[in-house]
Amino acid sequence: MAEQIQMKTVADVKFPSIVFSPIATSSPKLTRMRLPINRDQSWTSSSDESVGNVTARILTGIDELHVDTSKMENESDTSSCSIHTALEYVHPKVFQKKSLSEKITREELRSAIAACKITEDNYKKTEADLYALVTTERILWNAGRTWSGTMPVENRDDLKKYARNACDDFYMRCTGQLCIDELQHISHTRGRYDFQSVAIYCFEKGMPSSIISRVFAKNLVRRSTGEYLDDMEMTWLLFAMVGTDEVQSVEYWFRVLDVHCTGVLSVAVLEGFYAEITKYLAHENVASLPFSNVIAQFSDILGTQQWTLRSFKENRELVYRVINGFTNAIRFLEQEINEKTNGERVDDEEFGQGQRTRWQRLIDHEYDDFYHQTHSSSTETSNITA
Repeated sequence: MAEQIQMKTVADVKFPSIVFSPIATSSPKLTRMRLPINRDQSWTSSSDESVGNVTARILTGIDELHVDTSKMENESDTSSCSIHTALEYVHPKVFQKKSLSEKITREELRSAIAACKITEDNYKKTEADLYALVTTERILWNAGRTWSGTMPVENRDDLKKYARNACDDFYMRCTGQLCIDELQHISHTRGRYDFQSVAIYCFEKGMPSSIISRVFAKNLVRRSTGEYLDDMEMTWLLFAMVGTDEVQSVEYWFRVLDVHCTGVLSVAVLEGFYAEITKYLAHENVASLPFSNVIAQFSDILGTQQWTLRSFKENRELVYRVINGFTNAIRFLEQEINEKTNGERVDDEEFGQGQRTRWQRLIDHEYDDFYHQTHSSSTETSNITA
C-alpha cells in the first residue's frame, strides 16, 4: 500500500532541487518571497481559530451588551476581520467571573444549523446535514470543546445565535464550503473514509502513512471503530492538518504522537516518526538534520526535555514547528522557508487585518476578493510585459 501511495503523490510534490537542512538553513535560494497561495498549495499551509467579529464574540461568550462602543468608530465593515480585531472592542469586565449555567450539545447545534440552511437557503436535507456537521465541529474546535461535545452558554437562546452565525458569517460559510469540497474529493462510501483513501490524500499533503495509522488507532481523536473514519472524524483531521497553531489541534496531535498513552512523548517513538519525515524529504533531494540535533532544538523551543501536553500548550506560538517536524514533511519545509522570508507576516500586513491564524489565511486566500484581484492584476501585468 505504501508503494501505491508514493506512485500517486510524490510526482505532484514540488521542493527545491538543492540539498539543505530544513532547520536553520541559510541557503540564499530560499529567501525569495512566496507567491499568494493557490488552490493546490493553500490546504497545506493555512489555518484559523476564529471566524470574524460576530463569531469571535459568540465563541467567547460575548454579546453586544459587552461591546466597548468607544472603539467602534473606526470599525471596518469587512467580513474578514480576525478575532484579534474583535477583542479590541471588548470591555475587560466581560472576562470577570462570568457564569455560564446552561449547555448546548453538539446534536442540538447541528440540528439548528441544518434547519436554518434548509429554510433560508433551500438546501436539500443531505446537503444541510453535512454543512451543519462541518460548521458545528468548527465552532466546537474553535472553543476547545470538541471532545466534550457541549458548549457552555448563558441561556438557551444562545443556540439561535450560534446557528445564525454558522449560516451568515463569512468564515463559517467558507469553512463549510471548503471542507465539503475536500470531503467529497476523498474517496468514500456513505460518509466513511477507509485507510487507503485517507493515507493517499494525506500523503499528498506531506503526511507519512505511519501518522495516518495513528489517526486510525483507538485514541482520543478516534471515536468510531473499524476500518473507516466517519465524516466527523475526517473533519477533525482536516482542521488539525491545517491549524497546527490552534489549541485543539495541539491536543489532537499530542494524542497522535503519544503512542504509549503515558502523557509524556517517547523519544524513541518520535525518532521513528522523524525518520519517515526525512525519507519523504530525501525522495526530493532535501537533506535533513540528524535527529539528535532536531530533538535538541525542539527541546529548546519547549523549554523542557519532558514533552507533555502542558509543555505543548505553554508554547503554543512555536509548538507548531515541533508538531510539523514529526507529522508533515511539506509543512516542516514550508515553515523554514517562511522563517527566512517572513512570508506569513508580510502577507498579513498586505491584507491589512492584523495577524491571522492559518485557518483565516486559508479562507482568505480561497475566497476573499483581495487575493483574486491581486492575482488578476499580476496576471494582466505579466501579459502586458510579455
